[in-house]
Amino acid sequence: MDRIQTVSGMLRLAMFLLLLLNAYSLASLYFGWPWIPGSASKLRIAVSANHVYGSIAEVPKEILPLLMVKWGLGFFCFLVMNSLFRLYQRGILFSAKNVFYIRFLGYYLILDWLVNYQIQGALHDMELYLTQLFVGLLIIFVAWIMDEGRKIQEEQELTV
Repeated sequence: MDRIQTVSGMLRLAMFLLLLLNAYSLASLYFGWPWIPGSASKLRIAVSANHVYGSIAEVPKEILPLLMVKWGLGFFCFLVMNSLFRLYQRGILFSAKNVFYIRFLGYYLILDWLVNYQIQGALHDMELYLTQLFVGLLIIFVAWIMDEGRKIQEEQELTV
């Protein structure tokens, strides 16, 4: 249990550092800052292998709202994962909140796949795989099993 709590704390710290890095990346894309201060290299937005843009202004207008939805979903996924790891850090492994957060992660993968499908369709560049969709469904299934196990455990605790 101590290892789970320690690793969960380290993962939360790593996710926070990645959030800061992503915030800097978005700001550098928006303002045209170099990726590494003092260098000439700039970030680019890779929507797909064949569609790479140098700034947000270069992204086609029909793609930009979908990218913003994708980035927003990613931010909410970060918040949910942070909450899940906070529960693990506290030693709470099987609760209704854990199941809710894990189920949300499955729905996130499915929604992200749908947004990618829309983006690829708008770009006429269909390089989409079903792996992410399958993993999302699998995570939802695992969350359902965890929820049933949690209910059985609660019933056993109430039985004398």
